[in-house]
Amino acid sequence: MTAYTLIRSRRKTLAIHITERAEVEVRAPLRLSRSVIDRFVAEKNGWIERHRAQMAARLEQRCAPAFDRLPYLGADYPVVRTAGSARFDGEAFYLPCVDIADTETLRTAAVGLYRSLAQKELPGRVARFAPLVGAVPSAVKISGAARRWGSCSGAGSLNFTWRLMMADPLAVDYVVVHELAHLREHNHSQAFWRLVEDILPDYQARRASLQKLAERLWNEGW
Repeated sequence: MTAYTLIRSRRKTLAIHITERAEVEVRAPLRLSRSVIDRFVAEKNGWIERHRAQMAARLEQRCAPAFDRLPYLGADYPVVRTAGSARFDGEAFYLPCVDIADTETLRTAAVGLYRSLAQKELPGRVARFAPLVGAVPSAVKISGAARRWGSCSGAGSLNFTWRLMMADPLAVDYVVVHELAHLREHNHSQAFWRLVEDILPDYQARRASLQKLAERLWNEGW
């Protein structure tokens, strides 16, 4: 029997997801019996193994970030090693690091800086689009999510990954509008997409740019 992590929610169907680490997640309705879920997983074993092998191969091809340039709002900027604190001045990223080969220290500093930039940038964008959507979040939070650009909690707070600061401004605004729209429409119904399109008629192009960025971040080890 394939080992898997079970995630229950109010969804109506069963689904299998292979994570970036080639692990198996099964999304299931709240009250569906474990025996039915196990049988479903067993029936999909061939599909699971093929996709796990593909993901494992991708994992082997991943490389660590080079830390010579980093993206911010759609543009790449040079990285300067410094003995001071991490900062971004609009022209370069300054990351504290004595040993040029110490990529872990560089990564930690970069992530912290991206979080700080996101905390400064995103609340203003949310405030700008909230009146257009007709919804106001209870809070705007920054997360370390690797698979989601943003999410909306049941309590009405919006969560955005710090990685969103690597996207171009048009794509950032799409994610902001997308999550704000979930405060009014709690699924991806036609009404939800109409609301998004009313505000951003070119939302599909913006979403496509995010997919390209996701591929880049994966390949670069982010």
